[in-house]
Amino acid sequence: MAAISQLLDTDMDYERPNVETIKCVVVGDNAVGKTRLICARACNATLTQYQLLATHVPTVWAIDQYRVCQEVLERSRDVVDDVSVSLRLWDTFGDHHKDRRFAYGRSDVVVLCFSIANPNSLQHVQTMWYPEIKHFCPRAPVILVGCQLDLRYADLEAVNRARRPLARPIRPQEILPPESGREVAKELGIPYYETSVVAQCGIKEVFDNAIRSALISRRHLQFWKSHLRSVRKPLPQAPFLPPRPPPPVIIVPDPPVQSEDDPGHLLEEASCADVVLVVQERTRIFAHRIYLSTASSKFCDLFLMEDGDPPSQARDPLLRASSFDACEGSGETEGAGMRTSASDGTLGREGDRDLSGWSRAFESIRSGVMEEPPGYSARRVTVVKMDSSVRPGPFRAVLKYLYTGRLDEREPELMEVAHIAELLEVFDLRMMVANILNREAFMNQEITRAFHVRRSNRIKECLTKGIFSDVTFVLDDGSITAHKPLLISGCDWMSAMFGGPFLESSTTEVRNCTF
Repeated sequence: MAAISQLLDTDMDYERPNVETIKCVVVGDNAVGKTRLICARACNATLTQYQLLATHVPTVWAIDQYRVCQEVLERSRDVVDDVSVSLRLWDTFGDHHKDRRFAYGRSDVVVLCFSIANPNSLQHVQTMWYPEIKHFCPRAPVILVGCQLDLRYADLEAVNRARRPLARPIRPQEILPPESGREVAKELGIPYYETSVVAQCGIKEVFDNAIRSALISRRHLQFWKSHLRSVRKPLPQAPFLPPRPPPPVIIVPDPPVQSEDDPGHLLEEASCADVVLVVQERTRIFAHRIYLSTASSKFCDLFLMEDGDPPSQARDPLLRASSFDACEGSGETEGAGMRTSASDGTLGREGDRDLSGWSRAFESIRSGVMEEPPGYSARRVTVVKMDSSVRPGPFRAVLKYLYTGRLDEREPELMEVAHIAELLEVFDLRMMVANILNREAFMNQEITRAFHVRRSNRIKECLTKGIFSDVTFVLDDGSITAHKPLLISGCDWMSAMFGGPFLESSTTEVRNCTF
């Protein structure tokens, strides 16, 4: 056996000047990945994880068998730290009872492997392999290598399904952390590296540093070789970056009908209301011209008449007068915090403008000044008295539709809602009532979607033309008209400014703006 070892050690590389021939012996337990590691370095072999797990052929003969092919021979030559090297890799079998002394003969470095998915293989490093190495080649440096690094981050259930039928399954608690290998390497006083043939990680680092260890050991014995002075000590391995997990599947659902910018919460909010709807003399409901006008053409015509721009349907010349504008003067209290005024100084009923001849939904309209909530500055509002047939409960359901485009299926007075929708010419709402009565409420979703599209287009038109605007931002290069309810509903900062007891809540012009 010794003669065979000497014969195999005879190689033309020994006769080449300035080329250091390094014999590297790879040892370790069965099935820890020794042969695959050597093939990855000598043959540049790349296999998938499932190909590696599906088959395993134990090494039965320890020999430098990777230098027969010319291509493999070329890959065995390398340059490490400016030193030309010819690397001879020796594979071995992992059976503990077999004799490997011929493989250890004249070895320059030993690569001791274990599997990070097999704790027993790491235990055998200390109890069996390291003592054997020091017995047969006490001067050879040793490199500890943890193989099969990819199993630390793999799906073990899928891995076990792909393994050989009789192979022992890998359990998650058996996967060794990096600290386990480092602690053993520190106790033995040897470098430690981790490799993965699947991820092609750490292969070059292992053998380059094994060559460094062999050259440093040779430098101590052959001090006259000056070209070995530049060889460095084995370098630490860079941290392994785990593979990125697959990107999560993001499912974007259809946007709900009700969003965070839903203006429904502004309904009956007195702090930013510019319309007071009077129902059956006693009930007052706070509302906003921009939302009523963009949802109902009847309300739009009504507020255009108030602004002195009546539609073609308005025939009463009194509706075109400017008497709807609030004027200064003494007033009489009507309800809590409300006073009304007319251009001629008269108060109360004389300030009302009769609308019964124009629409069956309204009785009168007038301008007023509101001083509530307490602590807020007085501001101009439009007071609209609804027809006496309009009741507060159903009317609130109609207003909710005008703000949100939705109608509650459990509304107890659907017929009254349909009656008010008829008066206001809100035909979509009347259709929603019919769908609920016919047990076809699912069709109302399309009506709500169409409502929001129509509302959005009308709001854009109002913003473009400045219709129903109640605030103007004066900038350095011009001015911009806007609507306080829209700003309050869509922006928390604007809600704090216009919805609170500040000067801006009642003013119609905001200066010194910086955006």
